[in-house]
Amino acid sequence: MSSIPKDKFTPVPKDIASAQKIHRPSLSYWQDAWRRLKLNKVAMFSMWFIAFMAIVAIFGPMLFPDYRDNHLDQTLLGPNSRFWFGTDELGRDLFARVIRGTRISLFIGLTASLITTAFGVVYGGISGYFGGSLDDAMMRFIDIISTVPDMIILILLLVVLPQGIPTLILAMCLTSWSGIARIVRGQLLQIKEQDYVLVARTQGASAGRIIAKHLIPNALGPIIVRLTMAVPAFIFEEAFLSFINLGVRIPEASWGNLGQSGVQQFQQHPYLLIFPALFLCITTLALNLFGDGLRDALDPKMRK
Repeated sequence: MSSIPKDKFTPVPKDIASAQKIHRPSLSYWQDAWRRLKLNKVAMFSMWFIAFMAIVAIFGPMLFPDYRDNHLDQTLLGPNSRFWFGTDELGRDLFARVIRGTRISLFIGLTASLITTAFGVVYGGISGYFGGSLDDAMMRFIDIISTVPDMIILILLLVVLPQGIPTLILAMCLTSWSGIARIVRGQLLQIKEQDYVLVARTQGASAGRIIAKHLIPNALGPIIVRLTMAVPAFIFEEAFLSFINLGVRIPEASWGNLGQSGVQQFQQHPYLLIFPALFLCITTLALNLFGDGLRDALDPKMRK
C-alpha cells in the first residue's frame, strides 16, 4: 500500500483555543430539515410549482373574471388565440373556468386540511396526555366511527345538509380527523414521559400549557407532514364529489365539475376534460411529492 503524502494533511495546533474552536455553525432541527429538503430536487421543484399554483389561485380569477360569461355564438370552440383552452357548450371560456377552479379546489383542500389537523391535534393531544380510561373511551369512539366508510357518511351529510362550499368542507372535516388524532396520540405517548415534561409538572404547569408548549411542538414534524399529505387527498375528494354532482355546483367552477362536464363531450371535444384533469393530476402529484420530501427531511430516522 502506497504511503499518503504529508501535504494532504493539515496539522491541528495543540492548544486549548484551537480545540474549543467551532469550525462549523450548529444547526437547529428546522434548519437541518430545510438543508435536507433543499437537497431533494424533486421536492424543491414541487414546492415552487405549488407556490406558482397558489399565485395563480389568488390572482388568476382577478385577471380573468369572466368565467361565468356566456358566448352563445362561440360554443364548443377548440383552443385558439382568444380562448386559450377553448369554450364549453355555453360558450364560457374554459381557461377562465379552470383558473377559477384552481382557487376553489385549493381553497377547499387547504381549509379542510387545516380544520381537520387542528381538531385532530386537540383530540389526540388530550387523549395521549391524560391516558387511562379517558384515552380508552376516546379511542373507542374513533374505532366506532372508523367502522363506517367515510364516503358513505360524507354522501349522507351532503344529501341532508344544504348545498354549498361551507357544507362540503364541513362534511369532509367530520369524516377525516381521526387519522391525525391517532398520529398525535401516538407521538404524545412516546414523549410525555421525557424529563422536560416532568420538570414542567413539578413547576406547576397546567396540562393545557404542557400540551401546547412542550408536547405538540415536539410532535410538529409528523403533524406538518400529515397536513401536507392531506391537502391533495381533500382536493381529489372534492373533485370526486363534484364529479358526481354532490360537491361544487355549476355555474361555480371546480376541477371536479369541469371534469364532469367534459366527460359528456369527451368524444367530440376532448379538451373539455383534458385541461381540468391535467391541472388536477399535476397539482396533486406535486403536493404528494413535496409531502414525501418533507417527510424525509423531518424524520430523524432518515438521517444518514
